[in-house]
Amino acid sequence: MSESSPEASRRIVALVLPELLLEVAVAAAPQRSRGPWGVVLLDPGELGEPLEEPLRPTARLTAVSASARRCGVREGQTIAEARALVAGFEAMRLHPALVERALAVVAEVALGFGATASLRVPDTVWLDVSGSAHLFGGETPLAEELAERVRGLGHVVRAAVAPGPELARAVARWAPPDHRGKGVHTVPADGAARAVQALPVVALPLSEEAQGFLLRLGVLTLGDLAALPRSTLTTRLAGEVGRALDLALGIDPTPLVPYRLPQTVVEELGFEYGVEGSEPLLFALRGMSARLAARLTARGMSAEKLVLTLAHDRSISHLRGAKEKTELRFALSSPLAREEEIRRVVSSRLERTRLPAPTLGVRLEVPVMVPLVARQLELGEALAGGTDIERELPVVLAELMADVGEARVGVLTTLDSHRLEARSMLAPALVRSNTRTRRGGARAESPRVSRGERRHGPRSTTPLAVHVSGTPLPVIEGALAESSDGEARAPLTRLLPEPLRFDGALRVGTTVAFEQSLYTIEALRFEHRLHAVEWWNGAPITRDYVRVWLKATDGLIEAMVYVDRSSGKRYLQAVAD
Repeated sequence: MSESSPEASRRIVALVLPELLLEVAVAAAPQRSRGPWGVVLLDPGELGEPLEEPLRPTARLTAVSASARRCGVREGQTIAEARALVAGFEAMRLHPALVERALAVVAEVALGFGATASLRVPDTVWLDVSGSAHLFGGETPLAEELAERVRGLGHVVRAAVAPGPELARAVARWAPPDHRGKGVHTVPADGAARAVQALPVVALPLSEEAQGFLLRLGVLTLGDLAALPRSTLTTRLAGEVGRALDLALGIDPTPLVPYRLPQTVVEELGFEYGVEGSEPLLFALRGMSARLAARLTARGMSAEKLVLTLAHDRSISHLRGAKEKTELRFALSSPLAREEEIRRVVSSRLERTRLPAPTLGVRLEVPVMVPLVARQLELGEALAGGTDIERELPVVLAELMADVGEARVGVLTTLDSHRLEARSMLAPALVRSNTRTRRGGARAESPRVSRGERRHGPRSTTPLAVHVSGTPLPVIEGALAESSDGEARAPLTRLLPEPLRFDGALRVGTTVAFEQSLYTIEALRFEHRLHAVEWWNGAPITRDYVRVWLKATDGLIEAMVYVDRSSGKRYLQAVAD
């Protein structure tokens, strides 16, 4: 092989998860007993068998627990042999789809470090890092950081970098731990034959018959195999001789089958027995949020919407007349991708949700994703310690929307109106638009145009000046009103939700009652008059606004009262705090 060939420059990371079958089995049945136990991974021909039937005693164990290993039970033994060594040995079947789903999560996280990922049941994920190692400071730092990410998902992992996938997997699985204890090995491209010569022959992807033949010949390591002439092995190893000798010589042209990402990101967790309350769900949500955030970050995407689905016990739900599923939807004010942000938003709503029945399953889904936009870090903000303000505000807003509802959280905007109660409104915090995520992360937006904007153009956000019509009433009474000019008056800061009926006369000294409290008018001053405004609505508004100073036992209150000239009724509408 020449140095210019693609195989000479190819670098593959192999992630071997030796405890994956046990980890997936524990996640599928967390209430399983803690005694010695093992896992039987179903073959493709056994997938159609009923899962309720017990496993055959002749079924061979694919993985065993640490307690069973201490008792002498090993992989490859039958269940009958294991029970002969350990009384009460438990064996559970495991569907390959569950293992493949766990490997898919690891492959999705690995895609943040390389261009192409591949996986193979039961325990291996490969990643092509031929052109990305320099971005992480080299192959060893890349493999160490990737292994740390996988450990953060809750897996035991070993990693190795080699010129090919089979060599990388053999080194990751069979090489002794390095002196640093991080479980990461790097095989140089020009010294692969020397690096793998100490590995056992069973590390090769050979059939059991071929491995047994080599062991009977005394060929125990790949170095022993490389020393044999190729012609002597051709007749006995048939088609496997070429591949075996190439691997022993450090040559591995095995291609990778790319893993294709799903359209949506989903994390699921099931319980063998129903759990009551939200505490167990909040504990499970921590791991689900961490895996979800890792997958989003690897894609370079962020969540614009979240959906949490809780599947309840069907019989208890039917008995209580409740729904079998509880679905919580979260419309995020800003796309989120960090684990703690996603967990805070979801747990805030989940803590306040009353569940009708025990929960058997949890599903956290990201139905809408947008590209993750990184914000540039400024030196001034870093020195001032305020780098998290822009990131924290969307999270707090999303928590509020999850707690009190999306319709109750918004932005106060000004409108063109003469009436005080119509000069502002709570606009939605999220701008609604027809948004579709295109392939490659781009979005196409088609904003909705209201009927009024089609006729009159876009609505202006600049408030109109106060419309004054008619002759102002010369109502200036009291020392406070006489000493207060137009510029010194306090601004109105609080608009009452509903105007309160003002039953007293607008004169100094009048006593009025509001909400079981008595007030005395100390002064009043005419503000302005609205005469037949908003006539286009069919009900013209005609009002006189008067500013009054009300004295109570605890101080003086400045307020606004208007007189409806069509009915003569008076209302207290606003207060200057």
